[in-house]
Amino acid sequence: MGIFSSSNDNHFLGIDIGNSSLKMVELLKRGKKISLSNYGFSENIEGADFTYSDDVSFLAKSIVKLKNDLGIKTTRANASLPSWSVFSSVINLYNFDKKKINEQIVEEAKKVIPLPLEEMVLDWKIIPSKNNGGSNVKVFLTGSPKKLIKKYIDVFKEAKITLANLETETFSLIRSLLGNDSSTVMIIEMGENSTDFSIVKESIPFLNRSINISGKTITNEISSKMGIDPVQAEQFKFDLGMFKDEKKKEMPKVILDAIGPVVNEIKYMIDLFYNSNNNGIEKIVLSGGGCLLYNFAEYLEEILNIRVVIGNPWFKVSYPPEIEPVLSEVGPKLSVAVGLALRGADKN
Repeated sequence: MGIFSSSNDNHFLGIDIGNSSLKMVELLKRGKKISLSNYGFSENIEGADFTYSDDVSFLAKSIVKLKNDLGIKTTRANASLPSWSVFSSVINLYNFDKKKINEQIVEEAKKVIPLPLEEMVLDWKIIPSKNNGGSNVKVFLTGSPKKLIKKYIDVFKEAKITLANLETETFSLIRSLLGNDSSTVMIIEMGENSTDFSIVKESIPFLNRSINISGKTITNEISSKMGIDPVQAEQFKFDLGMFKDEKKKEMPKVILDAIGPVVNEIKYMIDLFYNSNNNGIEKIVLSGGGCLLYNFAEYLEEILNIRVVIGNPWFKVSYPPEIEPVLSEVGPKLSVAVGLALRGADKN
C-alpha cells in the first residue's frame, strides 16, 4: 500500500540499483503537485553482486520482490547507471559547425574516452553560454558501455517493467538535491562501494571523480582497529562520529583516519576546479548513507571553510508531516531514487 491511495493518477517510479542493494521511490502527480506515494529499500541482499555479475535473472527477481513487497503497481520505471561506469567530460568544440557536430564530437570523444567508441553509447549536450552562436562551444559529453546498457534492458524486460529512461546517478542527484540552483556546488555521494564527487554549475557536472572508499570501508576499518564486530562498528560510527569529548578521543581518531582519503579528494577537486575555471565552490551537499556519520557535515565545514549541508531530496515532494522524521533519516539513502522518479514527474 502507498502513503496516498490512488487508482487513476500518474505514478512515477525510480529504481536505484546498488551492488547489493535496491532502493525504490514512487511519486504521484496530481496537477502540478508531486506527492510521495511509496518508498522502500532492501540492503545487503544475500548473494547479490548486481554491479559486476551478469546474472540478469537474479537482479530481475530481486527487483520484482521488493516492488511486490512494497505493493507498487507501476509497471514503468527510470533507473540509474553507476557514476563510475560512465565516462563524462566537458569538451571544447573549436570552429563549431552545426552541420558537422556529430563528427566533431566523435573526434573529441576519442581523446577523452579510454575505450573503443564502438563499445560505447555517446550522449551530449551543448552547455548554454553567452558565446553560443560563435565558433567555439562547450559540450557536456557522456559515454556509457553498451554491454551495461544491454544488461539493464534485459533485467527490466525479465522483470516485466518498462524501462523508460537510464541516466547517470549524478543527474538524478542534481535533480533531487539542487533543483534549479545555479550556484557552483560539490555533491558528495557516499554510497555502498564508492564515494562519488561531482562539481556542478548550472545543473552541469563539470568535474566528476570516484574513489573506492565508502561507508562500508569506514565501518570495516573501525572494526579492524578497535577489534569489534562490523555491526558494533556501524553503530559506533553513527553514535559517536566526530564527537570531541576528551573521554572519547580514540573513536574520533579512528574515524578521522578512515575518512582521510575522502577529505583529501575533496581538497584536490576544489583546487583542480579552481585552477581550471578560476571559480570556487560555494557549497557542498552530502548524500548517501555514509554521509550520516555523526557530525560529518560540521567537521567538513570547519576544516574547509565552505558551507556543508546534508541534502534534502524531498524538497519538491509533498508528504504527511508525521512521517518527516523518518524521511529525514532515510532521505540521503534515497536521493538517487527520488531524482529518478522526479525525472518522470517533472516532465508530465
